[in-house]
Amino acid sequence: MNGAPLYEETQGFGPGIYAAIAVLLVVVLALATLRLKTSVGVDAVKVSLGFITTTTVPYRSITRAEAVVYRPIRDYGGWGIRGSVRRRALNARGNQGVLITRTDGSTLLIGSQTPRALLAALKRAGVPTEDKLPPDIREF
Repeated sequence: MNGAPLYEETQGFGPGIYAAIAVLLVVVLALATLRLKTSVGVDAVKVSLGFITTTTVPYRSITRAEAVVYRPIRDYGGWGIRGSVRRRALNARGNQGVLITRTDGSTLLIGSQTPRALLAALKRAGVPTEDKLPPDIREF
């Protein structure tokens, strides 16, 4: 084509598309850095899921703790913060954890890649424990 064009146009996406992409990137980055942290302290077990939630359960309010294999999708609807006030799960991956039963009858399942180590720490803290994991389960 010789000479000046008779028509030329350049288009870009609207600002709404760029805003949606930015929001999506922030969400992906937040999820990629989200971690489930469990700490067994002097008087309580503390579980936090990144910046989203922190749950502290004093030992005096725990009647028992059990290392269990569970079905995340069927039992709790998946991973993350799941369940209700009476039957809650905090998990990030896998299908093993420690199920804590409180004195009021409510339960908290804490997902763990090393449930026997978590159970042993709770036992050292004076919490009644029970290992319900199959014998062939090895910790990661």
